[in-house]
Formats: sequence, C-alpha cells, structure tokens
Amino acid sequence: MKTIEVLPTKRLILRKWRDEDAEAMAAINRDPEVTQLLNRPVDEAAVAGFVAAMTAHWHEHGFGPWAVQLRGPRDDGPLLGFAGLAHVPPFLAAAGPAPELGWRLTRSAWGRGYATEAALAARDDAFSRLGLTQVVSIIHPDNARSQRVATKLGMSRTRQIDNPLLGRTVDVWTLHADEVG
Repeated sequence: MKTIEVLPTKRLILRKWRDEDAEAMAAINRDPEVTQLLNRPVDEAAVAGFVAAMTAHWHEHGFGPWAVQLRGPRDDGPLLGFAGLAHVPPFLAAAGPAPELGWRLTRSAWGRGYATEAALAARDDAFSRLGLTQVVSIIHPDNARSQRVATKLGMSRTRQIDNPLLGRTVDVWTLHADEVG
C-alpha cells in the first residue's frame, strides 16, 4: 500500500493530522449541534484526545480519518473537520469487519457540499489505493444530513444494529467497491 500525506480535491485538502489541529477540532467536537447525533457521547476527555487518537490510528493501520482543510490562497485555509476511514469501535462490532467511512464538519461548513466532496475523496482512496472491497457508515437514524451524504456516495442502508452507548438502534449504510461507477 502506497502511503500518501495529502489527498486534494477541488476545494479541500485532506491531510494527515498536525498538533496545531487540536484546538480547532476541539471546538468542533464541543459544538452540541455537531455532536448531538453521533454514535457516542463526546466528553471532555474524548475532545482533548481526539487528534492524538486520529494520529494513532494512522500510525497503527496506515490509514485513518483525514483532517479536512479548506483550500486557501496558499493552501492555508481553516480546518473544517474530518472525513475518512477508521476501524469500527468494539461497541459497534455488529456493523461488521469493514472500516467505517465517517465525516464530521464544523457547523459553519454545513450545506456547502464539503462533507460529500471530502467523503467521496476518502471513499475513492479506500477502494483504489487501499484496495478495500467494502466500507460502512454507521449513522444515527435522525441524522438526515449524514444520510444525504451517504446516499450521494452511493451507499445504501442495509441494516440496523444496537448501540449500547445510546440505548437505541442505529443504521448501517454499506458500499461495495464494485458498486462505484
């Protein structure tokens, strides 16, 4: 597997995490509107350790969620959030063995197509460079925004699983590499 540091799109830069991303990502993770429909509660320890956890995932697996940055005049635009792959957490193991394709952006970036643009780049990287055959997304059933992104990626809702941290079922969306056209 070839390692890459940056995955550019027309309007965004998907890149590996930097220490200086921690403050901006913490602000995103502290926004109750951003986090209200996640698959786990976001406490202060999770907020503080987020960038370190993303970096560790990259080191351990050779892939992970990308930091998503808006392209600026010198490719120095603001951090918008993340998009990319991560292993499914153990409490959601019923989703299956495929990595989860996820995304989370700051509220000010919503409604501009950035989540779809970033997730498409991450999806294509997963199937081409990483050679994966399937990805899943675990989406809260009330998260219409993420459902729209998943639909635009070509994903379909395949089943529901219990989420013990939320005490409810959540939707598993699936996409196989041979379904991408």
